Amino acid sequence: MLSVTEKPIAALAWSRGMTGKETAPSDDRDQEAVARFLAGDTAAFDELYTRYADYVYNIAYGVLNNREAAEDVTQEVFVLVYRALRRFRKGSRFSTWLYRIAVNRALDEARAVRRRRWVPFSPPLDQKPAAGADPASKDDQWALSEVVSQVLSKLPEPHRRVLTLRHFADLNVEELADVLGCSVAAAKVRLHRARKKFREVYERLYPEGWDA
Repeated sequence: MLSVTEKPIAALAWSRGMTGKETAPSDDRDQEAVARFLAGDTAAFDELYTRYADYVYNIAYGVLNNREAAEDVTQEVFVLVYRALRRFRKGSRFSTWLYRIAVNRALDEARAVRRRRWVPFSPPLDQKPAAGADPASKDDQWALSEVVSQVLSKLPEPHRRVLTLRHFADLNVEELADVLGCSVAAAKVRLHRARKKFREVYERLYPEGWDA
């Protein structure tokens, strides 16, 4: 049975995305695992799951800002991938295909949450980070996670999608363009606009700023 292990606070992934990119799994290994799965080796799918579960979880959490919902969406994404993998186009990048499925499923769930008028994950608007908070402390990292998640939840979906892929899935601009199906130049423009909007919303919600 597939399971998602306990994940780090999503803001940590956001920070990594700003300061440096972790090495993503190689396309060759993905293609080899897909080929083995299609040849009847079901264990190959477990390899893909292990390789990408954290990536998918971070995407889902970036959109939903809810741990349980993100875990559920992660499971659903891999069920969808398992069922659709035989239709995967040979020569395409598995990671790009997977990220598209993950983002679309997470956004679908976010829309469903709004329709149910159930938004348990946003902290009160008057909840502010403590002045002079220590960014190295666990409590402060949690507070930073809440701030980032709250601001993301206020953004239009296109901006949230771009920032989630860039900073939670940790994609570089070329990979971002591939997932979004646009040119690198267009991806840079979308990312710039999304970051600008993030700053505007952040400054509106937290006019006192965040020293960390």
